[in-house]
Amino acid sequence: MSHPFFAALATLAFVLTSPAAMADGIVEQRITPSRYADAREALVDAIEAEGLIPSPPSVFGDMLSRTGPALGEDTPVYAQAEVLHFCSARIAWQMAKENPLNVAQCPLSMAIFTVPGDPSTVRLAWRSAVGDSPGARAANALLARIARQTADNAGRVSIRD
Repeated sequence: MSHPFFAALATLAFVLTSPAAMADGIVEQRITPSRYADAREALVDAIEAEGLIPSPPSVFGDMLSRTGPALGEDTPVYAQAEVLHFCSARIAWQMAKENPLNVAQCPLSMAIFTVPGDPSTVRLAWRSAVGDSPGARAANALLARIARQTADNAGRVSIRD
C-alpha cells in the first residue's frame, strides 16, 4: 500500500463507502471536538501541504447574514461558514484532456462551517468530482486527503449519522 496509486485508491474507497458520502455527490466530514479557527487553519495548512494555494475564501455565512433580512430570513443557518477554492494544475490538465466539459469542475472547493448551537462540531463539505475517469478519481483522492489531514490536525472525525 505504499505506492501512491494504492494509497489514493484506499482513500477514495474510504470516502465513497463512508456514511458521510451522500448520494447527491456532496460529502460531509465532521470534526469534533474542534474550534472553528483551529479547523480552518488546519484546512488551509492541508491545502498548502498539497502544494496548492487557496484563493481568498468566500465568506458564505456572512453573505447569508447580510442578505437574509431583505429576503425575510431571520434564522441563521450557519454560525460560521466559508468556502475555499483551490486548483491542482496536474489534475486540471488531466480532467480537461479527458473531457473539455470538466472545466465546470474546476476549481475544486471545500466548505467549512459550524451551525448555531453546535460550535464544537466543525463540518467540512465538498462536491465529489463527477465521473469515473482517472482525473475524477485523482480529484476525489485529493479532496479526501485534504479532509483527512484537516481532521487529523484539528480534532477527531465523527461519522455522520
